[in-house]
Amino acid sequence: MILLAQVSDTHFDQNPHNADRVATVLDYLDRLPHRPDAILITGDLTDSGTAAQYEQARKVLRTDIPLYVLPGNHDDRANLRRILLDVPAATGPINRAVDVGPVTVALLDSTIPGAGGGALGAATYDWLDRLLARTPADRSVLVAMHHPPVPMYSTVVDPIRLADPQRLERTIAADDRILGVLTGHMHAMGTTLFGGRPLVVAPSVASAIGGAWEVRTPGEVPIDYAPDPSVVLHAVEGRRLTSILRTVPMGGRVSVLPG
Repeated sequence: MILLAQVSDTHFDQNPHNADRVATVLDYLDRLPHRPDAILITGDLTDSGTAAQYEQARKVLRTDIPLYVLPGNHDDRANLRRILLDVPAATGPINRAVDVGPVTVALLDSTIPGAGGGALGAATYDWLDRLLARTPADRSVLVAMHHPPVPMYSTVVDPIRLADPQRLERTIAADDRILGVLTGHMHAMGTTLFGGRPLVVAPSVASAIGGAWEVRTPGEVPIDYAPDPSVVLHAVEGRRLTSILRTVPMGGRVSVLPG
């Protein structure tokens, strides 16, 4: 079994609130009896993409578990590359593939610089096609990006979801090696099907945003900073993907039923 921990929308902003929540989640993962084989952060690492926010992220994101990041709409490609990836600053899409045991994770950059919504450009689609062409038939594949490709009943995120996802959906439907798609952006847990595969949207570590049924007035953002942070644990065994949500209590664990 391969265990992948998905953390999303950390929104480092130089304040302690979000940083402490991320640190608590990483400590939980580090202390697990069966630790994840890798940690994936599906975008919006920072709140506004400044160098100082990435420096804060670099200080907090310390673990000996392999950790991989991809950008979200709040991120800056150049600063992310320079400070977190230790490569020269550049503004092109950050597309990467990582192998976690028998699983290849395709990390796609779905961001549009300066925009809240997402899209996969021709260069990214071509990159994914080349990756799949050279990936052995006996490997499993997970596709990860920031923007959900279908409506998720969020008045906040649905208008800025992934645009024109038809090519991606066709690619996923046609390749039996692809087990599922992992995204963030919504600040809530959600699951559905996309291309006949599970689409798993991870919640934000920083805050929770309610669905369409929680909006009282047009334009309201039903945001809540109180709920404890959560992480999604993805277990891959053979061609089966199992995803489990785990809330990590900021106040610590109570292992005996209170009287």
